[in-house]
Amino acid sequence: MTITYPALQRLVVYRNLLQDPVVDKTLQLISSLQGFESQSRSESESLYCSIVHMVLAKAGDFELAVDSWRNYILNLIVEDENVFSLGCENKAPEAGSPVWDLARRDISILKDLYNLNWNEVAREVGLDSSWWDHCWQPQPDTYPFHKHRVSKMTILHQLFSGESDPLIILEALAGFYRAVGCGQMGKYPGFRWDQGLRGIRNPDPIELDELVGIEEQKKMLLMNTEIFLRGNKANNVLLYGEKGTGKSSSVKALLTRYAPDGLRMIELGKDHVCYLADIADTVRNRGFRFIVFIDDLSFEEFEVEYKHVKAAIEGSLEGTPGNLLLYVTSNRRHLVKETWRDRQSIDEEIHVSESHQEKLSLADRFGITIRYQAPSQEQYLRIVEHLARRNGLSLPSEELRRRAIQWEMRYHGRSGRTAHQFVTYLLGQRHLDDPQTDERQEKSIGVRAQTRIETSHIC
Repeated sequence: MTITYPALQRLVVYRNLLQDPVVDKTLQLISSLQGFESQSRSESESLYCSIVHMVLAKAGDFELAVDSWRNYILNLIVEDENVFSLGCENKAPEAGSPVWDLARRDISILKDLYNLNWNEVAREVGLDSSWWDHCWQPQPDTYPFHKHRVSKMTILHQLFSGESDPLIILEALAGFYRAVGCGQMGKYPGFRWDQGLRGIRNPDPIELDELVGIEEQKKMLLMNTEIFLRGNKANNVLLYGEKGTGKSSSVKALLTRYAPDGLRMIELGKDHVCYLADIADTVRNRGFRFIVFIDDLSFEEFEVEYKHVKAAIEGSLEGTPGNLLLYVTSNRRHLVKETWRDRQSIDEEIHVSESHQEKLSLADRFGITIRYQAPSQEQYLRIVEHLARRNGLSLPSEELRRRAIQWEMRYHGRSGRTAHQFVTYLLGQRHLDDPQTDERQEKSIGVRAQTRIETSHIC
C-alpha cells in the first residue's frame, strides 16, 4: 500500500479534502490496516462498505471512462477551492512561490491517494475487490463547456495515473484552473441565484447558428461580449422587442459559444434583483467574466425594485466589478410601465417631468440597446427552412412553406419561436408516421445500456 496514514495528515494546501467523508473513512481504514488505530474486523468491513456506498452514490457525476475511485478523487482535486486553485484562476501564483512549493508537495501525496490499490485493501479486509477495477462509462456530453472540461480532466488523469513528476502534474493542474476554474466555477458554466449561486446542470444547448434573421442583433451582441471577454470594459445590454423574436435565445447562445473561453452566466429572476449587490460581491475576485441574465424584465408603475437595477449599473457607492455585466431582455423599451397619468399632475405632484424622467432613466443606463422585431413573412419562412434542414426534414419546399404559413396563422403569429414550434411539431409527426422509429430508438437505448454494463479492466 503506497499511501500512508501520516502522509495524508500532512496535506496543507489541499487540506479541505480531509473533510470529505469518503477520504475521511479511507483515512480511518488505512490507519487501521497500517496499525495506527485498533479496529475489529467487522469495523473495517463496515468502513470499506461505507466507502463503496458513498463512491457509488456520486457515480452520476463521473465524467471520465476510468475507475470510480479515480473519478471521485479527481473531482475532489479539481473542484477544491484553496489558495492555489483560486490564485490560478487569477493567473497566480508563480512557479517557485511558497504556495506553489506547498502545492507541489501535496500533489505527491495526492498522487499516491489517486493510485490507491483497492485490491490490496480489500484483500486485507477480506472482501471482494473486483468492483474497483470496473471503469465507469459516462454518457457522452456534447455541450462545448463540458467537452472542454472533460478533455482537460483526461490529461490530468493520465498524469496522475502515470509516472509523471509532481511538478508536471502541478503545472497541468494550474492550467486546468486557469482555463476551466475551480469549485462551482469549474463545474458549471451557468448559475441561478438562490441564496447563493446554484449551478445549472444542463444549460440550454442552443447555438447562435440556429438563430436566423437577426444577424445585425447578433453582430452587436457578439462584438460587445468579445470585448468583455478580452478583459476590456464593455457595456450593459438591453434587448427589447416583440415576443418570440430571439432575445432570450441570443443571450443563452452566448454561453454555449463562450463558456470554454471563460464566460459564466448567472440567471436572475425579477424577484431577486435586490441581490445584485450580493452577486457582485460573490464574483468580484473570481478569474472569469460574468453576465447576469435577467429575462423578460419589466416593472409596473407601483413597483420600485427597478431602483436596485439602476444602482447595480451606476449610482452605488461601491463600484461595479470589472468582470460583471447585465444583459436584460424585455418587451418594453423603457422597462417601467408608463401611463398618460405620468405626464399629468393627477396626484398633485409638482415636478411631474422629474418623476417621469426617473422612470425612464433605468433604460438609459444600458450602454447598448438592441431592438428585435417580428420577422416578415419571407423572413419567417427562411427561418422555418433553415430549421427544417438543420433537423433533417425533407418536405418539399412548397409544402413546407404552405404549412408554415398555416401554422403561424393558427397559432402565435410570425416569430422565431413560432418557427421552432412548427418544426418541433413536424419532427413529432415524422416519428408518428414512421413505425420503425420507436424500434430503432429501443435498439439504440439497448446498445447504450449494454455499453454501460460492460466494463473494461484497462483504465
